[in-house]
Amino acid sequence: MVLASSGQTQLIHVKDRDRARIHRITDFLKAQEWTGVLFTAGAPPPAPQAGGRVGWGQAAKPRSKASSPAHSQTRLIHLDHAERGPDIVLTFPWSSAKNAFGVPGTDYTDTRGATGRFKGNAGNHGSMSPWTVHNTFLAWGVDFKRGVTVHTPVSNVDVTPTLIALMGLDRDANLPPFDGRAITEAFVDGPDEEQVAARTTTYFTRDPPTARSGPRSQVSEVGAERYLDKSWRVR
Repeated sequence: MVLASSGQTQLIHVKDRDRARIHRITDFLKAQEWTGVLFTAGAPPPAPQAGGRVGWGQAAKPRSKASSPAHSQTRLIHLDHAERGPDIVLTFPWSSAKNAFGVPGTDYTDTRGATGRFKGNAGNHGSMSPWTVHNTFLAWGVDFKRGVTVHTPVSNVDVTPTLIALMGLDRDANLPPFDGRAITEAFVDGPDEEQVAARTTTYFTRDPPTARSGPRSQVSEVGAERYLDKSWRVR
């Protein structure tokens, strides 16, 4: 097993993608108080419905309702690469509690073998906390609106298609397709930023259907693009 740390997110690669071993690892992680939401790799399932059950993937063994899975698929968070994608993604819990400087957002992490609340003045990254996921995105120049705050979700992957659109190359049939979207609502001649439709959906995994606990993932969508807002685990 190879563990690739990314701050508040741990990517776990299991040798030969051994399903039995992945099953044992996820069972162990689900039993820990310091485990947040788990994501596992698997074949792409049908698109989940709003408020419906998120598939937990074929990478772990199916089980009975008495031992329900507490994890969702890596495709929901854009980590489902067939060759390089992790078999398990481990996230840690977070809260909206203020830190020592009065800023909301407290992460929990594993430090030097002792798992507990993240303390000190150091920052962190990779968390599923909205206080970490929601960063500042600035656009400045003659092609952009002035003094406007745009609330539609965007991400780093949108930078390239935005630049291509500004250069008028988005209609060039010779260019390869890019992930992301052009942030046209920020353009001087773009649509009203408050009239861009964005849909927010919370997905959850629960089995049996009456269970109140389990993982939750909130996703926003603009057109065909999907953005992860936050994930958390209800105990």
